[in-house]
Amino acid sequence: MGGLSLSVLSPARIVAVLFLASAALLWLVPLSASHAKEQMPVTVVVARQGAVTEKIPVVGSLAAREEVDVHPLVQGQAIEKILAEVGQSVQKGQPLAIIDTTEAVMLLDKNAISILRARAAMQVEMSRLDVASVAETQARRVLERSRALQPRGAVSQQVLDEHENAHARALAELGLARQSVALAEADMELVARERREIELTIERSTVRAPEAGLVLRRTARIGAMTSGSAAPLFVIARDAVVEFVAQVTETSFLRLGEGMRAEINLFGYEGSLGGTVRLNAAGLDAATRSGEVRVELDETSGLKPGAFARGTINASARRNILLPGSAVKTAGGRSNILVVRDGVIDLRQVTTGARQDGLVEIVDGVSDGEMVVLKSGGFLKAEDRVRPLVAASGRPAEDHLAAFTLEEREVAR
Repeated sequence: MGGLSLSVLSPARIVAVLFLASAALLWLVPLSASHAKEQMPVTVVVARQGAVTEKIPVVGSLAAREEVDVHPLVQGQAIEKILAEVGQSVQKGQPLAIIDTTEAVMLLDKNAISILRARAAMQVEMSRLDVASVAETQARRVLERSRALQPRGAVSQQVLDEHENAHARALAELGLARQSVALAEADMELVARERREIELTIERSTVRAPEAGLVLRRTARIGAMTSGSAAPLFVIARDAVVEFVAQVTETSFLRLGEGMRAEINLFGYEGSLGGTVRLNAAGLDAATRSGEVRVELDETSGLKPGAFARGTINASARRNILLPGSAVKTAGGRSNILVVRDGVIDLRQVTTGARQDGLVEIVDGVSDGEMVVLKSGGFLKAEDRVRPLVAASGRPAEDHLAAFTLEEREVAR
């Protein structure tokens, strides 16, 4: 007989054989699966510390660092000419507008006549002073001679009294003449001062730039009457210095300080502009709960005030563990990672921070040098045995600058 035929087996033996075969298969399948699971390869990354820079987003516009208002120094006169336009660069002292000087020129002509009259009056009073001075000298000499002769009886007391009275009158007239000359000199000075004022008015009729810079706004119109209480004729950006101005929320404002670096992006401008926070407002606006931040730009050539801009400010820097985002699984407000220790999976809850550029900041829960599964999926669980394969990058987070925004960090948490 070449072999055992099933036909010769009894039903009981057939059932026994099938039972033993099934038991063997059930035992072999779990053993094979367990063995395969122990050998399952997983890609891991090595947890390393990296530099983390917190970047706060800002939105604002370009504005002049210092605006200079140009008001007319001559009031109530019409504007004749406009010599500068918006967007034009001007130098200190450069004419911007011309105000009508017709009235001032007429006053100047009238003053010229007043000067001639004052000079003539001055000459008359000087002549009167000369006459009074001569009269006083003669009266004094006569009095002195009478006083010398009176003791010898050559001059009576009555004559002496007359000579004394004559000298007294001469002295009084001399004093009046001197006062008249002083008044004439005052009139001359007054007329001369009036002339200087008129000349100053004519000079001020040319509106000039008080500082060098860029003309931002012009309200001056030909024919308009000048007024010191009206809006400035021109507004100039001093030295054409432009900076970035933004209003930030209270949360962001409290984290910013002078000297922090910033990157500003402009529409139509290639690349970003570097800058430094120059001024942080002293306080927040009570109505909006926001604060103003001014950033001094490294390069301002060609920039125009009023342009929309957005950017980020580097608020703080620190070092923490950085892991790829795929290594962190977040669910139900909790973040977990899979750490491989001695070939065994360890499910670890971690505290996360920043999330940016595909990296996640790990504040607490993992140590430098530990191996973390690159892709935290549902097919692995705690206590599983695996064979770790370090990712090609080896140390993906080491010395990587993770830039993130405050809003992104808050959402991540």
